[in-house]
Amino acid sequence: MSYSDYCVIFDMDGVLADTGPIHFESWVKMANEIGVEFTREFFEDTFGQQSVIITRKLLGDEVDDKEVVKRANLKEFYYREMVKDKLESLPGAIGLIKTLKDERFKLAVGSSGPPENVELLLNTLKIKKYFDVIITAAEVSRSKPEPDVFLIAAENINVKPENCIVIEDAPVGIEAAKRAGMKSIAITTTHDEKELLIADLIVKDLSFVSIKDIIKLLKIEAE
Repeated sequence: MSYSDYCVIFDMDGVLADTGPIHFESWVKMANEIGVEFTREFFEDTFGQQSVIITRKLLGDEVDDKEVVKRANLKEFYYREMVKDKLESLPGAIGLIKTLKDERFKLAVGSSGPPENVELLLNTLKIKKYFDVIITAAEVSRSKPEPDVFLIAAENINVKPENCIVIEDAPVGIEAAKRAGMKSIAITTTHDEKELLIADLIVKDLSFVSIKDIIKLLKIEAE
């Protein structure tokens, strides 16, 4: 049976690699430079959103857009400098990607991160070649929990939203998947299970997810 009419969309941070601690560190460094407190609570509440949107929330409405973009870009520069020698895939991620590709599923990345971050991670882990479509913050004007990033991925890959399943670690990402009309799998890398209850399946990491789980969630009937 061919699964080419179905797509699995992977978030990046916290799904393919545990980048959360380094994101937090880079946010703190940027915020300290301008005398703004960046708390763990604020980080957890905004994780998964685009950096410009997070920076706007951090700096307030009085700061002009140009300064917000400048600071958001600086934060991402710090992140890439800190993370480049520390990137390792999370358990089960690469194995699942390869198995899905072997079974002819369409694969996509749907990330709120800037293209430079996504490129760095996919190239470092040597998995870029497995993905048919890669959607980043550069292609999306509305951040998660809006469904745009996942809907754009589905459109670009020519798969119906109801035939897509999203793998996420952040509540805003799971909500975005629901709004897109897609099934979702949550992994508890960055958030507790109780914060991810609207997901269709919750697991510790992707080593607990099989092709059978994907097929069952997508309600694919055997030919």
